[in-house]
Amino acid sequence: MAINNNLRPIEEYPDISFIENYTMEQLAADMVQWFKDKRKGLTGEDIVLGKADDRRIILLTGAYFIYQGYMYTDDAGKMGLLKYSRSDYLENLGALKHIYRKEAAGATTTIRFSMNTARNTTTGIPRGTRLTAGDGVYFSTEEYGEIVIGETQVDISALCTVAGAAGNNYDIGDIKTIVDPVPFIDGAMNITKPENGADVESDDSLRQRIYIAPASYSTAGSIDSYEYFVREYSADILNVRVISPEPGVVRISYLLDRGVIPGEESITGLQEYLSQSDIRPLTDKVEVVAPGTVEYDLSITYYINQSDQNRANVIQQKVNEAVEEYTLWQKTEIGRDINPDVLMEKIISAGAKRAEITSPQFTIVSDTAVASLVTQAVIYGGLEYD
Repeated sequence: MAINNNLRPIEEYPDISFIENYTMEQLAADMVQWFKDKRKGLTGEDIVLGKADDRRIILLTGAYFIYQGYMYTDDAGKMGLLKYSRSDYLENLGALKHIYRKEAAGATTTIRFSMNTARNTTTGIPRGTRLTAGDGVYFSTEEYGEIVIGETQVDISALCTVAGAAGNNYDIGDIKTIVDPVPFIDGAMNITKPENGADVESDDSLRQRIYIAPASYSTAGSIDSYEYFVREYSADILNVRVISPEPGVVRISYLLDRGVIPGEESITGLQEYLSQSDIRPLTDKVEVVAPGTVEYDLSITYYINQSDQNRANVIQQKVNEAVEEYTLWQKTEIGRDINPDVLMEKIISAGAKRAEITSPQFTIVSDTAVASLVTQAVIYGGLEYD
């Protein structure tokens, strides 16, 4: 099964203007001309309105405020269109399909509680036991757990008490200070990297879910349907690929915000979510996996025109920003080929005269993998004659 190419990207739909692209300059010119025509119709005389003429100034002042009304009219019309709608207007479009903006969600991780010596009785760990990395942010266990007789450890899922993507910014082993001591427990630490934390859903994410919402009505397990439910699971999901490597098997890979590859917490949670009977067709075997990676190095030397020497510092900064923009672009979509031509275009657009790109070379990336930057070297080669 190939990736879905049936839906056109929203940005490819026609641009709309409810004021027929009427500009401020056109309105000002029209008002001056209308004034002249009306004056001539009443007096039979042509008049000249100089730049300092009080009548021209009044007309241009009026045009300025009238055009604001035109802009409000145009904006109000666009708020009823998915391509342009934003904020509360977008949420009201979502209500037509029973789609609502996702609230911020707390990160989840798995905490391993341990004892130095096994006991001859079960040791309980209450639900709501809190741990921290020492920065005032707490993770609380989501369920009651027990270390059974003869064992020395148990793994329990925990939820960050502060909603938002910031809860994802911990590594394995960071969360190990027990805030609520538990008798006989000697230590605890997170054994998975926290994931699934998300800020309030962005307009772009909500817009995409509204767009593909009709796919959720299908009971046949279509590509669009699976993509809809994957995005429904978390507002932190950026890119989705759904393939069927063999009959009856659906393999889903995805990326998190800014191209982050999902880890165990995210994958396990999504796998459980998609396994619900009202989502997964009975005959489908759903596999949720992280995309593979195709590694590449980035090595460029760029030059600036001699005539641009007075703004060379600005161009250097813009080139560095262009490189960052490229690396982000490269890693935020599964199956996106490694394309140095895009990098060259961005560098030249930033103001450089030319660039020598030693690496990367054009590389095809499969629809189950994503480009991954290993090393980066950006060298400014100096000024050259135009």
